[in-house]
Amino acid sequence: MFTRFVLLGAVCVAAVSNFGFFWGDRFHALEYDGVRAFNVGKHRVSIETKSCATGDNGAAELIIHCLAIRTRLPSSFDADLYNDIHPAYVSSEDMDDDWYKDLVIWRPCSLGGLETSEFISSMDGQLQATKDLRHQPLPSGFAVW
Repeated sequence: MFTRFVLLGAVCVAAVSNFGFFWGDRFHALEYDGVRAFNVGKHRVSIETKSCATGDNGAAELIIHCLAIRTRLPSSFDADLYNDIHPAYVSSEDMDDDWYKDLVIWRPCSLGGLETSEFISSMDGQLQATKDLRHQPLPSGFAVW
């Protein structure tokens, strides 16, 4: 009986922790150098991050694989102990007013926050431009948010 409650509690914690990503109120930081795959609608896409600099900060590049198309986007990073700004962050929200969650790509900007001008549509799995440039401040604390 006790194991049932423990199992139910673990399932509830897992559901609550993933609830924010489903509704689009959380950002997920991508690794400094790596590939991350996502299911966007019925489409499988991947985002590869590459650090072009050898130090703690500098230029980076995002390579987005949507269907058979590869798109390269410039970015930057700051792996300092106090800043910990990744080359890209993603969130899930409806960007094209079709009631389905799209994958929004956020990059660091020179103003000290994050900005987005691209998203991957859940309808066709293609990288698309946003209607307007959106800014989001970086949260206080480390990059676990």
